[in-house]
Amino acid sequence: MGGEKKKILPTVIMLIFGVIFVMPILLLVMNSFKPYNDMIQNFLSFPKSLYLGNYVTAMKRMDFFRVFFNSVIITAGTVVTGVMVSFMAAYGISHLRGKVSTGFYLLFTLGQIVPFHTIMIALSVMTTKMKMNNSFLVLICLYAGFHCAFGIFTYVGFLKSIPKELEEAAAIDGCGAFRMMWQVIFPLVGPTSITIGVLFFLWTWNDFLMPSLMLSDSSKRTLTVMMYLFKSNASSEWNLLVAALTLSILPVILLYICAQKYITSGITAGAIKM
Repeated sequence: MGGEKKKILPTVIMLIFGVIFVMPILLLVMNSFKPYNDMIQNFLSFPKSLYLGNYVTAMKRMDFFRVFFNSVIITAGTVVTGVMVSFMAAYGISHLRGKVSTGFYLLFTLGQIVPFHTIMIALSVMTTKMKMNNSFLVLICLYAGFHCAFGIFTYVGFLKSIPKELEEAAAIDGCGAFRMMWQVIFPLVGPTSITIGVLFFLWTWNDFLMPSLMLSDSSKRTLTVMMYLFKSNASSEWNLLVAALTLSILPVILLYICAQKYITSGITAGAIKM
């Protein structure tokens, strides 16, 4: 009897936390299908019917497909660039020996504790003076640079666990360094790469501060920036705002559902000591 209680208690706790985390998303989706008056009168009720007018109006006002495409370009570019640069840097660090390897590893690890807010003003002024603002390429490079600290930290831990005999065998067969890195080692870090890519996607897609500083051109605004402007211009139309928020989180939820099994395994695989 005591053993059954011990099994039930963790399940109940997990269910409670699950409801707490899911409830905001459920309320968001429910209210996105309500007209304004119904939403204001009873925020917690289910919609009487699936009213799609909120989505149609919100998409027109936000120019949804354009800002969605902008967000996709920036996010995809960041994920590809960040994963490639992180892997190459981590591969080099993992092959160094002694204090040099540890020094570079600690240097990149410390990069994770530098908050963007401490350098955002200087970065914005610098890019403006150099006429590098309003550029997707510059924004992608900045995102990749900030994210690489985590990517290198995760990759190095996994690369250290790969037996050196594997590379030695490939070298005997005539495999060069570049081919060794991409055709032999990179396929082995598949789960870790997916984990890093998913996290880079989430951080970039949901970010508001960087694109709001770097992209002043209205034609290059991202989804998060446009939602903020939409809220500012029509602060009383909460039904349109929740519809826009629902549209913005759909890609994140779908990606996480598809890749959730790789996230834990990828982080765990890289969690070894230097």
